[in-house]
Order: sequence, then C-alpha cells, then structure tokens
Amino acid sequence: DSLRNLLNRFTGGTISSMTTGAIITLLMQSSTATSLMTIGFVSAGMLNFLQATGVIFGANLGTTSTGWMVAFIGLKYSVSQLALPILGIGVLLKQFSSGRWAQLGSVLSGLGLIFVGIQYLQDGMANLNDYIDLTLFADLTIVNRLILIFIGILMTIIMQSSSAAVATTIAVLTSGAIGLEQAIALVIGQSIGTTATVAFASIGASVSAKRTALAHILFNVITGSISFIFFPFLIKGVSSFAALLDWTEPAIIVALFNSSFSLLGIVILAPLIKQFTKMITLVLPEKKSAITRHLDSSIIS
Repeated sequence: DSLRNLLNRFTGGTISSMTTGAIITLLMQSSTATSLMTIGFVSAGMLNFLQATGVIFGANLGTTSTGWMVAFIGLKYSVSQLALPILGIGVLLKQFSSGRWAQLGSVLSGLGLIFVGIQYLQDGMANLNDYIDLTLFADLTIVNRLILIFIGILMTIIMQSSSAAVATTIAVLTSGAIGLEQAIALVIGQSIGTTATVAFASIGASVSAKRTALAHILFNVITGSISFIFFPFLIKGVSSFAALLDWTEPAIIVALFNSSFSLLGIVILAPLIKQFTKMITLVLPEKKSAITRHLDSSIIS
C-alpha cells in the first residue's frame, strides 16, 4: 500500500507521470529499465495504464541525456583523464564505506565507466572506414534513409540500449565516417529499436503489461514515421535552432535531434493520451475478470 501511494503521488497526472519517467531514466541512464519496471508495476496493479503511459513518454525523453553527456563532455575533454579518478574514487567509496557513501560510490563508478566507454568508442570508431564503407549511403535517398533506420534498429537490438547506440553513432560521426544526416537517420532507427526489449518482456505477461509495451512501441513508431516523412524539415529546424545557440558541432546537433525526437512525440501524443490509451485498450481488451486479472505467474519473478 505504501508503494502504491508513493507511485500514485508522483504519477497522478500526465505531466507528473512524464516528469517522473524522465527523472528516473535520467538517473538510471536506461529507458528500457524504466519501461520494464513500469510494466512490472502495471502487472501488479500498482499503476494504472494511463499513468504508465505517461511514465513511458517521459522515459523516452530522459534516455536522451546520454547523448548530451557524450556530445558536451565526452568529445570536448580528454575523458580518459577524467574517467579514471572518478572511477577510482567510486570504487573506494563502494568498497570501504556503507550507506549513502557506498551508494554514491556506485554512482561515481557508473559515471566513470560511461566515460571509459566513450573513450573506447572514440578510439574504436577512428578506423571504421577501413572495414565498412558507409559512403554508400551518403546520398540520402528514401531507400538509403530506410536502410540507415533499419541499421539503427539492429544496433539497438544488439546493444540492448538506445543510449549506447546513440553514443556509438556520435563517435562514428566525430571520426568522420558518416555525415550529419546519416547520423540522424541512424538515431531515428535507434529510437524505434529501443522498444524491442520491452516487446520481448511483454510476451506471456498480463494484458496490462502488453498494453504498456504497445504504448511504448507506438510512441516511437509514430514519432519515427513522422520524422521520416518530414526528415529534411526536421534537420533544417534542428540545425537552425542549434545555430541560434551557437552550437556548431555535429555531435551536439545529433544530441539535440535525439531530444527533439522524443519531444515531438510528447507534443503530438500527450494532449491525446486518453484517446491514445483508449485505442490501445480496444486493441488489447481485458479478458479476465476484475478479481483474477492480477493473478499472473510472471509477477513472482
């Protein structure tokens, strides 16, 4: 009951549920983890479907923070020099303290490892042109754009993290192996591909969990489709906005587009969230009675 009251307090309205989803994902650096937790809470009857949908919308925005971290910190400073002291302090706190200091050590260790990962990505992607000729997709025809989106989807499914896939794309872009438009096409695919894990998690789960997974999938597919149709206009708009802020680095423009992608979905779907959830409810109707619908063996695990 305490957990249910806490969840309802922070996800009572559409804005509060989206904010909660964004903050949790910002802290965890994983929209997949947030989405899986949300599915678990919905399956257990601790969140209703409308609240869960708001959390999912916010999680999609929160996960774009990694791209900003890579663009502003990872590529502007020598992250190898920054990473090891942070990682060392984090490990010491984790091993030789307890309580909040140990938890702070875990956070610092994770942050340090992200910086180490960024350095490896930069080094590894430096000679990518020797192995893969991405200039084949330099001319962004509709077919090439679709191929790049499909590659982005595959990258996220393999890595199980859209954040890691976007960070990789930014590293490839910085190495000069691909251009800005190619990178943005990959990011669209990566945003769609992040729904794969949630889709797998919903197999055999309750109807409420399947609805939550479908909401996550539709959010990204609808936003991805709109981004594909208006691709040239979105790139022009994002580039113009970046120019106003004097952001000229392609990596920052990609990070800005990544956030704009999620914001676009929120602007379009958040005002229609009740109709959106009602439509999904009609597609996936509840077949069990109100008494037995929460009796699901997957909740135990």
